[in-house]
Amino acid sequence: MQTADFVEKTRSFSRKSRFSDAQISGVAQAGKSYIAEWVREAASKQGITLRERPIDTFARAVSRLSDGVFDLDPVEETLVAMSRAGVITAHQRGLLQIRYLR
Repeated sequence: MQTADFVEKTRSFSRKSRFSDAQISGVAQAGKSYIAEWVREAASKQGITLRERPIDTFARAVSRLSDGVFDLDPVEETLVAMSRAGVITAHQRGLLQIRYLR
């Protein structure tokens, strides 16, 4: 890999969120059903779709074998996908997910 390619790829991972912390905080304060609807709409507008990745299959298998089964619902999976795509930051995802689970 050329140095320029590495720098460009690194930049793509360090993108700023498309939403301000204030916007995300407002969504998080609105309640579970509002968060779910906002996540669906925001993901759709940003072209975010859910697709199974090999690492997801592996993580579920390891989780099941260790009796530490975890299941994310579609809203939580969409939050993860939005974070991976750089639409929201990890901090914003955490805030939304915590409020959504309450």
